[in-house]
Amino acid sequence: MEQKPKLTFGEINFKNLEQFKVITQKTLPVTYSENFYIKILTYSDFSTLGYYNDIAVGAITARIEEKDGKKTAYIMTFGVLDAYRRLGFGTQLLNELITRVRSHEEIRTIYLHMWVSNEIGFQFYSRHGFEKTTYKKNYYTDIDPPHCYILTKRLYPDVDPPIPYTEEDAEKVQEIAQQ
Repeated sequence: MEQKPKLTFGEINFKNLEQFKVITQKTLPVTYSENFYIKILTYSDFSTLGYYNDIAVGAITARIEEKDGKKTAYIMTFGVLDAYRRLGFGTQLLNELITRVRSHEEIRTIYLHMWVSNEIGFQFYSRHGFEKTTYKKNYYTDIDPPHCYILTKRLYPDVDPPIPYTEEDAEKVQEIAQQ
């Protein structure tokens, strides 16, 4: 059986921030501000570039948040350049993040927003133990359809109970918050 190529991992820093921007711009349907990229540098414990033969081919970034009184990791960006897909690099990047997050026992889950039309993405995350936990209507402002799922991975499913599925309308949530 042929062995899959292996990535090496490196921090995202000022020297390679442009490489990270290119990967993000080529792999995600969302446009980020310059401030977003600068802020990524503050999440170095849970963010990494994946290198194959010294070429940055993918990246994953996450931050730690409080959600319902518990700590969780939120995947902000995750992508592998088209030419390097189907080689196991996405799995390696995700596993690297999971390893880093698991070193903090108080973090019980990892979650992300995923565009409803991203069927390939859903299949990938499903294979890695993520479940649809929320459907959010009107979440995105610059892609159509504007809806997303929140996908969540319980890091300790034998201990932590399943997360109930819910539906939200982001526009209505914003209206209520502004009142």
